[in-house]
Amino acid sequence: MRQKIGYDARMIENSGIGIRIQHILKFWPLSPQTADLFIFGDPVVLKKYDLPRTAQIIEYKTSIYSPKEFLGHPRMAEMDILDIPHFNIPFPYIRKCIVTIHDLIPYHFKAAHSSLVKRVYMQIVFRLIQWFALKIVTVSEYTKQDLVQSFGYSEDKVSVIYNGIDLKNFLKQSPTKLSQFRKKHKLPKSYLFTVGIGKTHKNFPFLLSNLEVLWANKELSLPLVVGGLSKEIPEEFLKFQKKYPDKIYFLSHLPYAELPLAYQAAELFLYPSLFEGFGFPVLEAQAVGTPVFSSNASVLPEVLGTSYEPFDPKDPSSFQKKLLSLLKDSKRQKELKALGEKNAKRFQWKSAIENLNYVYQALPKLKT
Repeated sequence: MRQKIGYDARMIENSGIGIRIQHILKFWPLSPQTADLFIFGDPVVLKKYDLPRTAQIIEYKTSIYSPKEFLGHPRMAEMDILDIPHFNIPFPYIRKCIVTIHDLIPYHFKAAHSSLVKRVYMQIVFRLIQWFALKIVTVSEYTKQDLVQSFGYSEDKVSVIYNGIDLKNFLKQSPTKLSQFRKKHKLPKSYLFTVGIGKTHKNFPFLLSNLEVLWANKELSLPLVVGGLSKEIPEEFLKFQKKYPDKIYFLSHLPYAELPLAYQAAELFLYPSLFEGFGFPVLEAQAVGTPVFSSNASVLPEVLGTSYEPFDPKDPSSFQKKLLSLLKDSKRQKELKALGEKNAKRFQWKSAIENLNYVYQALPKLKT
């Protein structure tokens, strides 16, 4: 008798989590002979993506983090296994859940998640997952060890399945296409590139304040282009742009197919993040041959190894000196390009899906 597997795909259009959902469903590891797949989400949204032909879509449009979602969907009761790609578990069905935990950012960054209700909720949810979930998956060894140290999770119950990079999308483009991209978006010929400004852990004020010092001292002429914007640009950054109109450019949300061009057209990719669960952007930059100048915080050394130029994301001197040194060192930039392209190839969705298949096949409910 085939098993019924339910997959909660409501976050398919979110940034990091959404990319993982899209590719897991695109390369779904289990055959129809092994299990029937039921995808929970908005049918209109899901039709935009490449889903398994035999999968059945169950309409589920309950808002993320709403009280109602913690009751789950009534049809989840029919499932033998539920794959939940975030920690927002349906409580009544937790014993049949494979839960993927990307990071503990809400737990560690208390200033940005200071609500007492949120903090109590996180304590309850992570404990319930620890005690009752069928299986736990993390996207890095760093997050796995964070769960072990912060909540006492058993290492045996947690499997690490890295994310992948879509190397068919993140391919180097011709100089003509790069020129057309810059012209279309009114970007300078040479620039530094970064993504993400809306969350505390992205450390964007640190980046901006240090670049401002270098610009003011005439030590740096390259402007900064900021991509990955999905919401309105904060007022303080718009004011900064008015102050330095030729030094900072904001890219509106780019189609996935255009994102590689934004990376490749840059001289360097800057990533000052204080905390990541995986770090898609650094690998996306490397895949198209852009040298990465990144913080050495949390998971980034695990993902990048020796293929990047690191800096301390809390030390202005470290950032400024290393950035100027790297921009002057064409030999080091060339070396980082080669190392980065090689490193990005370590993270492919084919390997991730194979590892997910191993996790599924090891579950008692799927063993034949």
